[in-house]
Amino acid sequence: MTFFVTVHVLFLVILIFVQDVLCLRNVRLTIEPNIVQRGSNSTLHCSYDLENDDVLYSVKWYRGRYEFYRYIPSELPIIKTFPFKGINVDEKNSNSTQVLLKDIDFKISGNFSCEVTTDAPFSTGYDRRTMVVVQLPENPPTISVEGEPLDYGDTLRANCSCPPSKPQASLMLLLNNLTVAKIQPSFPNKHENPLWSDLPLAMTLAEEHFNGGRLILRCVAEIGEIYREEAVLKLGSVRDPVPERVSAYSVGTFCENSRALLQIITLISIMSMFS
Repeated sequence: MTFFVTVHVLFLVILIFVQDVLCLRNVRLTIEPNIVQRGSNSTLHCSYDLENDDVLYSVKWYRGRYEFYRYIPSELPIIKTFPFKGINVDEKNSNSTQVLLKDIDFKISGNFSCEVTTDAPFSTGYDRRTMVVVQLPENPPTISVEGEPLDYGDTLRANCSCPPSKPQASLMLLLNNLTVAKIQPSFPNKHENPLWSDLPLAMTLAEEHFNGGRLILRCVAEIGEIYREEAVLKLGSVRDPVPERVSAYSVGTFCENSRALLQIITLISIMSMFS
């Protein structure tokens, strides 16, 4: 008897599973953009396929385990929102397949999910994606250097700074296109506020560091694939070749002056002949 009960329960479980697969397919959540600048907007799209004459019962949206938006076409009001700190739903631009979040704050970085349920027959499907909220630097990085001009054996002391961001920017210093220092902040940034990024450099210069006597220092700041800025600075070098002085102008001036002087002398000689 127990055996037949177990088989019956197992059959029901399999039937429900198959029914779910057949009745509700391709539940898929997309977040555009999924890397969001603080204070901007993002749209969460939940797409799904209903089979045959299935009836949509509800679409629910979650941040982590907490529901913040619900769409039930058989109830009034159709749309319901629930308070979640940092989440601001634009109800006018939200419906059964999308939710528009506006004025996004750092606090809502994390996992979002949509859960779709059909009625007659009952079926449920869901999908989950991650949103990352960032604040990009307001200005490009800057380079400061001390102790110019530089020569073989001198110590190059420099610093690259990138304005506050969250997460912090990764920095890389290149001397004549050769990487000489870099820093990669840990992710995620646990600090609540944006932070400066700094990369100091102290290195002894050798002959191979000079490119025909020139020193070009570059600092590259990056945040994932959404931000890349750089600063370029030409350093003073005693090895930097000085262009040859152009003497054509002084030679031409000397020749013109000599010709004028000769004409004056000739004129004075003629006048003395008639005096």
